[in-house]
Amino acid sequence: MGLKKYVGFSLLFTMLLGLFVYSFEGGKYTLNVLDVPITLPISVWIVIPVFLLALATMAHLMFYGTKNAMALRKIRKDSQKFTTAAKAALLGKAIDVSYKSDAFKVPGSILPLLNSDPKKAKSYTINSDEIRNILDLKEQLQRGEVVDLGEYDLSPSNQYMLHNELNKLENDPAYASTILSKCSDEASCAKAFEKFVTLGSLEDIKKYQKTPSKKVLNLMIDRVGSHNHPLELSNIEIVDYMKSIDDIDPYTSDEIVGLMKKVRSKLTPDRLVLLADKITHEFPHRGGEAYLYTMFELQKVDDAREFLENATEDEYPKYRYLLFLKDQGRNFDIELFV
Repeated sequence: MGLKKYVGFSLLFTMLLGLFVYSFEGGKYTLNVLDVPITLPISVWIVIPVFLLALATMAHLMFYGTKNAMALRKIRKDSQKFTTAAKAALLGKAIDVSYKSDAFKVPGSILPLLNSDPKKAKSYTINSDEIRNILDLKEQLQRGEVVDLGEYDLSPSNQYMLHNELNKLENDPAYASTILSKCSDEASCAKAFEKFVTLGSLEDIKKYQKTPSKKVLNLMIDRVGSHNHPLELSNIEIVDYMKSIDDIDPYTSDEIVGLMKKVRSKLTPDRLVLLADKITHEFPHRGGEAYLYTMFELQKVDDAREFLENATEDEYPKYRYLLFLKDQGRNFDIELFV
C-alpha cells in the first residue's frame, strides 16, 4: 500500500472510529497530564492513541520509503556504470569504476575478466544493443574483416585496434607502409615489416628495418627475378646483409649452403660462382661447403678440385668422396648428398 493511500485510510478509519464511539457515548472525560486537567469527549480520547499510532506508522513508512528510494537510486546509477564498464571490458579498455550498491560490487569486480568469445556470447540474452554491437564487431574482427572502431575512442595499442590493423594488412599488403610509419606495437610492426619486404624497395626496406634477419633476407631473395614486385640484389648487397645478420645470429655451414640453393635458380651461373667465391672469403670457416656445393652443381669439377687441394686433408670429406666419384666417371645428383 502506498503512503498516500495509507494516510487516507488512516484518517477515514480514525473519523469513523470517533463517530462510532460518539454514537453511544457522548460524555466527556477529564485527564490530568502533568497536573494540567484536560477535558475532552470520550470519543476523542479513544481516537487519540489510534491517531498517534497512525502517525508513527506513517513516519516509519516515510523513513524506509526514503531509504529504499535512495537504494534504488544507487542501483540505477550503478546499473549505468556497469553498462559503461561492460562496454569498456569488451573493448579491452582499462576499467576503474567503484559501485555504491552491494548488488553490483561482485559483478563489477569480475568485469575486467570479461573478454568472452563473441560467438559463445551470442547464445546468451543480452538486453543491450550497444553491447550486442560490440560483440558483433569482435566477431567480425575474428573473421578477418576490417571494421570501424572510431566511435569507441580506443588507444592505438588497444588489442582490437591492433587486430583491425592486421586485418587491413592481410586485405591490403601495401598498408604495411602505413603501419610502419606510425609503429606502436612491436609484434604488429614485425608482421607489417615482413609483408613490406615482399613489395617494398630495397631503400625503404633498409629504412624501416630494425634488426636484420635470415627470414627477411630469404624473403628478399624470393623477389629476385620474380614477376611480382621484383627486387634487384647485387652479390655485394647479399653478402653485406649476411654479414650484418651474422653479427646477431651467426650462420652455420648448412644455412649458407641452403642460401646458395635458394639463389641458384635466381642468378646466372657466372653470378653464382662470384657469389660463392665472395662468401668463401667473407665466411672462411663456414662458406667452404657452399662453394663446393655450387661448383658441383655447375659441373665445375676442376674448381672444386683446386679448392679441396688448398684445404687440409681432414676438411670436407663428403666432397672429397664426391670428387672421387666424378674421377671414376660416375654421374650423380648433388642434391642427394647435400
